[in-house]
Amino acid sequence: MISTSVTRRDNGLLDRIRSTARNFTSKIEVGYLDGAMHKPSITSKAARPIALKDLAAIHELGLGVPKRPFIEPSLKANRKKYLAYAGKQITPIIRRKQSLNNTWQTIGVMAVADIQKYMVTAQFTPLAASTIARKGSSKPLIDTGQMRQAITYRVK
Repeated sequence: MISTSVTRRDNGLLDRIRSTARNFTSKIEVGYLDGAMHKPSITSKAARPIALKDLAAIHELGLGVPKRPFIEPSLKANRKKYLAYAGKQITPIIRRKQSLNNTWQTIGVMAVADIQKYMVTAQFTPLAASTIARKGSSKPLIDTGQMRQAITYRVK
């Protein structure tokens, strides 16, 4: 008669995979998150400060000005890049050579840089002659640089 016993050895890998998968549902918010205000570059009674998130929404949605979306198209164009990066980090995260938080932070930094680049390289509807005269430039979305520099992210 032959007798045997089976022992299951678990080095915690399965638990780490489960834990990582549960934590992989974080969300990265990118845009104008802190309530910063845009300070007009012109001195006029009509020029009042406006929240950067409101100014961005005006351009994204075309509220009273030609539609010049820059956040959504940039994120959409780079979505595969973010997913590919996240996918490459799964094994290092499971092996504890990379933290999940660092992965999310890196993707946030990438997204901010991509939006900022898109703002200066995309072909937007040209500005009106009166706008060019007022701001001294024909580049849409770039006036003082406040809007471009204020884009940020947070991981939730």
